[in-house]
Amino acid sequence: MVVAVSKKDTALSKLAFVDNFESKVFDFTFSKASSDDPLQAGAVTVVIPALNEAGNLEKLFERISIAFDELSLTLPVLVIDDGSTDESPEILAQLAEKHTFLSVIRHPQRRGVAAVWQTALEHVKTDWIFWGQADLESDPATDIPALLRAYRPGMTAVAGWRQQRGDGKTQASQLANRACRWTFGLKIHDMNWIKLVRRDALVGLPIELITHRFLLAVLAGLGHQVEEVKTHWHPRFSGTSKFGKKRLMTSAQDFLKVVTWFYLERPLGRASRYIAMANTYLQERFLAETINA
Repeated sequence: MVVAVSKKDTALSKLAFVDNFESKVFDFTFSKASSDDPLQAGAVTVVIPALNEAGNLEKLFERISIAFDELSLTLPVLVIDDGSTDESPEILAQLAEKHTFLSVIRHPQRRGVAAVWQTALEHVKTDWIFWGQADLESDPATDIPALLRAYRPGMTAVAGWRQQRGDGKTQASQLANRACRWTFGLKIHDMNWIKLVRRDALVGLPIELITHRFLLAVLAGLGHQVEEVKTHWHPRFSGTSKFGKKRLMTSAQDFLKVVTWFYLERPLGRASRYIAMANTYLQERFLAETINA
């Protein structure tokens, strides 16, 4: 069941409370304007997951507004509050009153980032999704325009590549990216950061199995063009990271599950394995021969 507060009630008029992912009744909609170009009006929805980010939200929307001014284009923004227990719901309600482009969905309890992706895919119908961050380690004022402008025909996704990253997770990320390069043929350096993705490429994928960590790797393995653009990394503006040390073990377990599904359980999986490995080998051999020529 979805309980949506009508506009005549309170400042919560643009918050929807999601109790069942199957329900599709809302008091707001995200219109679909079919376009291969994400810089077209109505082509992109900015989706931002948030969990106890009260100290960042006002600053976040200041920076988002600057991005829209830079683009001369206002995009719909959907914040999915994954069960925050701080002042985030109240602040988001106030921001939704102030910014007509903002709508909010609130999970009644924490469900995780994969569930946030599921909610986004069920309720966003634009051709493109820009996946942002609420902690301001990514600056939307520069990063939203950068990823949208990096798009070229034929691309399925554009990823942000964090530069001068200082959160202590660089080595773990590099290891994961190398594993995905060999296993899925992923060529980019930073698969688990901000991203611009065609929505139709994700429909039908088992998001709860793939998780947000390996979306781009799986897309690359399926033959989609995934490119990247360098973006600046910034220290978290307020609050603390929601990821602890046990994330490494969870990521390793998730990786094994995704590999098993992709190559053994998915139709044509075994054939895809050898094609991906052959492509990676040929690309590396061509690069080596070019350097030595």
